Amino acid sequence: MGCKAPSTETAPETVLATAYGAALQASDLMAAIPAGIASDDSTTLAERAIADWLQRQTLVHLALTELPQEERDFDRAVARYRESLLIHAYEDRYLRDHLDTTLTSDELQAFLDAQPELFLLTEPLYRARWILFPEDAPFPRDIRDLTKQLAAQDAEVLSALASRCIDAGMPHDLEAERWWTWDELASILPLNPRLAARQQNSRRVSKIDWKADTAAGRPFDERALLLVTERLAAGDVSPVERVADRITELLLHRRRNLTLAEMRQQAVQAAWAEAALTTTAPTADVPATAAPTADTPTDRPEFSPDAP
Repeated sequence: MGCKAPSTETAPETVLATAYGAALQASDLMAAIPAGIASDDSTTLAERAIADWLQRQTLVHLALTELPQEERDFDRAVARYRESLLIHAYEDRYLRDHLDTTLTSDELQAFLDAQPELFLLTEPLYRARWILFPEDAPFPRDIRDLTKQLAAQDAEVLSALASRCIDAGMPHDLEAERWWTWDELASILPLNPRLAARQQNSRRVSKIDWKADTAAGRPFDERALLLVTERLAAGDVSPVERVADRITELLLHRRRNLTLAEMRQQAVQAAWAEAALTTTAPTADVPATAAPTADTPTDRPEFSPDAP
């Protein structure tokens, strides 16, 4: 074996290295080196690539000459793997062109209703109305009125309260449509863990007044109003919005499988109609097997919906 260093004037067909009758051309090397890199880096990469190629060819030669025939006959395995790659590539293209990925909220809810045991809560959830006041500022003088308004059932009262919060630049949620874990609420509101049980179970507005504690990492007084309007306990069925992504994944995986099964069946039927397929009865030397169906698994690589 032998090699020579490439140069910028090297023609694509120039042989840069040989090993046991195989040749590495400059065009093969150029394809492996990214364009636009510095000359010194390019030379280093080229030398490394040549060395790797020589090593690979040497090991291939050793395998061909020293392995028994039955241990180096990969033709059938390679053919099957090539078929699997082709099928996988075609099915991916088919899904891109034919898979309907649109799901309605009714479909998500229906799936949840059909299999609620798959979506049980591991921790409680809460719906809540809340107002967060500016740091280190006292409660407004009409805090009692604000408390009553937060607990009101009148849409006009809540709308007026929302307008006031917006004008004052105070974060708030008066719709109480979203489900929160307590930790998620605590990431927005100044919720003292020592008062969590009382606040979680209170039917009234909780007036939160958490004094500054520099040692504990709270440099300012923090104040808020909180009203928990609904609760779900651990073990209850999750609201659909909390598990929508997971349900979507499961539904699309099912739809994907059905789409591919239908495509396979139609493809085979079309091939029979074109007289492109033939079959004969099995002989004594070939054991009889069940006729393939649309659900017969192929040798294509399987990819989990959770795979990266």
